[in-house]
Amino acid sequence: MNLITKAWLVSQGLLILTAVIIQTTFYREIKVGPMLGMQKRDYWDIIQNVEPQIPQFAIENNLPPQRYDARLELSQSEIERANLGAYRKAYRQEEGIRMAFKGGILVNLIYFTLYHLLVRYFRMQLRRNS
Repeated sequence: MNLITKAWLVSQGLLILTAVIIQTTFYREIKVGPMLGMQKRDYWDIIQNVEPQIPQFAIENNLPPQRYDARLELSQSEIERANLGAYRKAYRQEEGIRMAFKGGILVNLIYFTLYHLLVRYFRMQLRRNS
């Protein structure tokens, strides 16, 4: 394996390690799900944006979504009245973890492209100057 490949593998590995640490940290901070009474969802359910199940008590009591679903656009007073503060925070954290995941993929793709373009450029410059 040549030096350029080794350098790329090490640097790409560090980028991936950083992305994994960020995702793990974000996921640990999520305490509940995005609906009233919901437990924390699985990581891949969050990343894949799987629709959460409506809580059983909401179905049994025929509650309107504004009373249990923190994903809806609600005013601060509606959030407080329905006691959805922690669930609204969890929803925002889930959105953030999805965005960080997509961002990590994008950064790695950009890095991959730029690394190989720069290697090609420096090789051409070295050949020209030799």
